Amino acid sequence: MTAETAPSWPPQPDVPQIVAPGIRHLLAPNASSWTYEGTNSYVIADGDSAILVDPGCTDESHAEALRRVGRADDRTITAVLLTHDHPDHSDGARALARSVGVPIIGMSRRFADELLVDGQILRVGALEAHVIHTPGHSDDSVCLWFPAQNTLMTGDSLLGARSSAVMGKLAEVLDSLDLLRNLVGDRKVLALPGHGPMFDDIVESATKVIEVRTKRINEVRGYIEGGNTTLEGLTAVLYPNHSGSRAMFATSTVVSTVRYLAEQTDERGIADARLRDDVVAELERYDQAMAERMRAHQAAEAAASA
Repeated sequence: MTAETAPSWPPQPDVPQIVAPGIRHLLAPNASSWTYEGTNSYVIADGDSAILVDPGCTDESHAEALRRVGRADDRTITAVLLTHDHPDHSDGARALARSVGVPIIGMSRRFADELLVDGQILRVGALEAHVIHTPGHSDDSVCLWFPAQNTLMTGDSLLGARSSAVMGKLAEVLDSLDLLRNLVGDRKVLALPGHGPMFDDIVESATKVIEVRTKRINEVRGYIEGGNTTLEGLTAVLYPNHSGSRAMFATSTVVSTVRYLAEQTDERGIADARLRDDVVAELERYDQAMAERMRAHQAAEAAASA
């Protein structure tokens, strides 16, 4: 299958569609301004086994659809895999894994029962999925490379024409995108993203993201050098029309860009020491606030699953 012959987008939620040999797609019913039409869940299935990827929501109808597809033809579900642990991918994972008695696998130390390793090969029947650590969107982001199928499951590391927030380190985003460009080279590889339709212009898409991020770095550096050193002020001038969940996207982009600049010690960073100190202090306040929010989320999650 190619991007040109792919099923029309968007499909109905919970309806399985074959998108590559041994891989079926199910759209989660969690559409929002943050998830676009919803999270792309996948079932990797071959022979007598299957792995469920990114349930993305707590809707029981979606969990049942994933179980049904995974168990078709008397297959045994062996794991629930997370491309990363953001709620729009990990929600429902714990309950789903418990319902079929399997571990959660991934690179998230918060969620994974079994940690994946960069370069590890997952075997599902005759299928081989190579684990590629692609931090940046999140510290634990992974892609799955299926060489025999010429297919790359990208999670949220690359979404084609869609935008993906940077919740990790911007420097790692740029490195991960370059890694994917080098992996694909001049081959026509099908990409299965975490949101939005499949695509096959991976090199072009990655290059465009790198160019956009580099332009934003230069813009933010200019505003800081002009005296605008607060995250709120930078977000307001760069994303004046964002609200709701898109405001969170805007803030994460600004934070990752400011952090990138603060970490540079050469001409790529912030030349004025006073301005750099102001920025570092602003980032420390932001990190403290985010840590408090994470503790509250984990407490609520623990209470819900008790």
